[in-house]
Formats: sequence, C-alpha cells, structure tokens
Amino acid sequence: MFSNGISRALLLLASLPLSGETAAEPRLLTVTPDTCVALNQGRTCYATIAVTWHSELPGDYCLQLEDQTQPLHCWQKANQGHWQFEFAAEQSTRLLLTNGQQTLAKHEIQVNWVYKSQRRKRGWRLF
Repeated sequence: MFSNGISRALLLLASLPLSGETAAEPRLLTVTPDTCVALNQGRTCYATIAVTWHSELPGDYCLQLEDQTQPLHCWQKANQGHWQFEFAAEQSTRLLLTNGQQTLAKHEIQVNWVYKSQRRKRGWRLF
C-alpha cells in the first residue's frame, strides 16, 4: 500500500515540466536542413534552406542572417511564415527572427566538411 502511494507520487513528479519549461511550448522557428556539408574545409557550402516560423501574436517580423544588416524577407501583420533561400557560407552562422530591433528566435546553421584542409608547406623538389 505504501509503495503504491510512492509510485503514484513519482509518476506525478515525472510528468511535471522542469523549471523554465512550459507544458505546451510551441516551436517558434524551424530550419530545414540546419547543417550544410562542404567537401573540403574552408570551401563555400551551398544549400537550399527552408524556414518556417509562427507566433501567437500577429506583427511585423523579419528573417535575417546574423552577420548581415539587410533582412532576407519580412512579413507585415502576420503570425506565421515560410521562406526558402539559397544558403552559401564558409562557416556556421545564425538565422534570426526579429520584430523591430528585438530578436525573438535564433537558429544556427552549421557548416561542416568531409575533408579537413591539409595545407602544408611543400619544399622544393628536384625529382
């Protein structure tokens, strides 16, 4: 009888959300794919990236890369959006969803490579 009560209490505790977590927290920004693979280190990686976002409140939102000042695309009086763009970069970068000057969500697009750069000094060869 006592162990049955403990089991129920443990199940109840396990079902509660952890601190800082809400029970039904929506995903604000989804990026697919979020990894781009280049053949060699230091080479530009190319990929077609699809971005989907949603918000509870309609507003003016913009999507931009962290290292650029101009947005990729903006929406007015919207609470959701979808955008597809051609990504080209040599290193990982963050994609930002902004509302004016405030960053609402960010997602990192990882740039990986198959072969590490092997830049070695080669001495003079006579033969």
